[in-house]
This record gives sequence, structure tokens and C-alpha cells, in this order.
Amino acid sequence: MISNKREVLIELITLGQQVMISTVTSAKFYVKLAFSRILLQSRDNMTAYQLHHLNFLKIAYNNFIKQEPFTLEEITAEEEQFILDFQQLIHDFENGVEHAYSDGEEFLDKAFRMYPQLAHLIARDLLWYFGGNCLHNMADIELEKFQQLDELRFAAEEKEEEFDYINARASVFGQN
Repeated sequence: MISNKREVLIELITLGQQVMISTVTSAKFYVKLAFSRILLQSRDNMTAYQLHHLNFLKIAYNNFIKQEPFTLEEITAEEEQFILDFQQLIHDFENGVEHAYSDGEEFLDKAFRMYPQLAHLIARDLLWYFGGNCLHNMADIELEKFQQLDELRFAAEEKEEEFDYINARASVFGQN
């Protein structure tokens, strides 16, 4: 059981600039980190599309650690490992580690199985991005819309045009 108390900071990245979005101070728990801040190390090697998904991961992490069971005075070893795995996934994704993609699929699948009550905190974009078993958690209409979004992105890339993922996503999903 863990009951240490510390501050956990996750920064989101906006296309080349670090922007602090969330500082979470938990008076109830802290999972000992090998690093206390997760920063983008290889930002120059990431596409805007990858940066958006890195931010989606960080938002999901920030939201998860604010929910039970992670806010309880003591958490189990399994819950501690889940948070450590989440942090590792973000770290590996940021640093372009080869297995981050397959680890992401496996981690999100595990998150949906272990914490179905928190699944709504994970951006649907991440399910599409990591694919594989994650796609089983998406409705057919979502799959079609993300396919349309990818086709728009690929068309822009072919023309060597900049692709505005957020606005294109809003348009495809009827959120404009």
C-alpha cells in the first residue's frame, strides 16, 4: 500500500511550446516516480498529429489520478503499477521509443478492462491512434469518422499541406 504525499506535474505540449495545463496536488497519495515531471524530449521529431495524441495521453493521465481509487489514502500495488505504467507510456511516447505504440494499445485495453467506470476519461482519438484491440471499444460510426479524418490527413500530407487536426476533427464529427 502506498500513502506518500507529493505533487505530480504533467505538462501538455502545444506545437513547440510547453504549456502548463494541470498541476495535481494530491494530499492523499503519490506514486513514487523515477521522474516527477514529464517533459517532451524529442519534440522536433514529432508530427503535429503525434503531439495531439501525446496531449490526449497526458490529459487522460491527469484525469485518472484525480479519480478513485487513485485519490484514496492507500492504493493497492496493482493500482500503483497501473499509474507507473501510464507514466512510462507517456515517457516512452515522448521519447519515440519503438514499443510505445504496441504498449499504448495494450495499456488502453487494460485501462478499459480494469477501470471501465473511468473509460470516458480516455479520448476516443487514442483508441483509433493505437488501434488493434482498442478498436473493439469504438462504435462503427466512430470508426468511419476516424477513417474519414485519416483520409483528410493523408490527402493534406500528399499535397504537402499543413493539416489542422483539431478543426478537421471538429468538422468530421459535426462539432463546428
